[in-house]
Amino acid sequence: MSLEETPAIQRDGAWVETKLRLITQRARRDPKCKFTTLAYLLNEGFLKDCFWELKKNKAPGIDGVTVREYEVKLEENLKELVTRLKGKKYRPQPVRRTYIPKDGKGLRPLGIPTVEDKIVQKGIKKILEAIYEQDFMEISYGFRPERSCHQALDRVDKTIMTKPVNYVVDMDIEKFFDTVDHKWMTECLRERCADPSLLSLIVRFLKSGIMEEGKYQETDEGTPQGGIISPVLANIYLHYILDLWFEKKIKKEIKGYAGLTRYADDFIVCFEREEEAKAFGEKLRERLGKFGLKVSEEKSRVIEFGRKAWQKAKETGSKTSTFNFLGFTHYCDKTRNGGFKVGRKTSGKKMRIKLKAMNQWLKSIRNAVELKEWWKTLKQKLTGHYRYYGMSGNMKELRVYHSRTASLAYKWMNRRSQKKSMNMERYRRFINEWNPLPQPKIYHLTYTLSSKRTCC
Repeated sequence: MSLEETPAIQRDGAWVETKLRLITQRARRDPKCKFTTLAYLLNEGFLKDCFWELKKNKAPGIDGVTVREYEVKLEENLKELVTRLKGKKYRPQPVRRTYIPKDGKGLRPLGIPTVEDKIVQKGIKKILEAIYEQDFMEISYGFRPERSCHQALDRVDKTIMTKPVNYVVDMDIEKFFDTVDHKWMTECLRERCADPSLLSLIVRFLKSGIMEEGKYQETDEGTPQGGIISPVLANIYLHYILDLWFEKKIKKEIKGYAGLTRYADDFIVCFEREEEAKAFGEKLRERLGKFGLKVSEEKSRVIEFGRKAWQKAKETGSKTSTFNFLGFTHYCDKTRNGGFKVGRKTSGKKMRIKLKAMNQWLKSIRNAVELKEWWKTLKQKLTGHYRYYGMSGNMKELRVYHSRTASLAYKWMNRRSQKKSMNMERYRRFINEWNPLPQPKIYHLTYTLSSKRTCC
């Protein structure tokens, strides 16, 4: 049946959403079901819905076409796109490589697809999520619907507080998104997706290549960071390679407690017994190596952490080890009653990166627009920081960030011209009476994580 002969209702986005719900129900009922026909869901109506979900202000790909420019002839563009998809003539274009600051030192490569490729990736992402969300485990939190990093942090907190945790395995996968093996990625997809057309389309995205400074580079491995499809592919890959392996094999081989919490490629594993924690580290190296991945040795370690470690440190007068997870340093702390609790604060590394970025932004914006305009953005940036780092116990670090940001703003306000424009007394009145900056606020309570409940 040709595109023109396809009933209008089957070209509608709502029709596809209904189909996706049915796929989800079947995937939930039958964990071994392999779906053989999926690519046909990428119709005009569905892709149009995907287009409207794209952010309008993002940078264009190698063709230079922006979202708003693509919208001018949206109906015509989508019809032509679907024709190429059905005729198997669609070829994703290479992603435009750019770089963003990483950890305050180096640069992280970022791939920017074209608008058309973003639309198709968005559609594929929804199809894969309809299937694999039924398979993904509770221990996985990254880039999943209705899941967040704060829930992952809360899980780590509850695990250490309520389980017999004495050791933490803190390991990092070296350049995960750059080293994903395409062959193994395809094998993971085949566990649920047996549609050769959709599989071929995904492989084309993986191998679409990179364009950097006018030069084309092939991509024989990895998924480009920045691609809409990359996070769900990463979750599928790590679901089979790490999550299932840990739950079905590792936990059955050990005698003590063990618990994994993963957010994308960032994960923490808690153990009761030291020998089992160390043995897991070696098994993990072997497991990842089988699938083309490596452990970053300089960022990986096994530390003593938990109630017993805290008690031992009290008795000997020593300090307990700490570990970082999702931008927070976790340490052994005590409650007001003198009991043990997991302490959490903005990691020093993240604090330095955030303040450096704030300083650079203030320097660049001070003369570009009027004060009243960039001051609004400054408020938004502060609120955004509080919304992420505003977790129970982190008020001190929030206040530090607020104070240093206010000082940076004062410094750059006075460098808008050769003549000093504002003294400290006037600046204090400016931020206290006339244009106050948002005050630090706790948005995530450790044991409730409710966005509706806040405290100061």
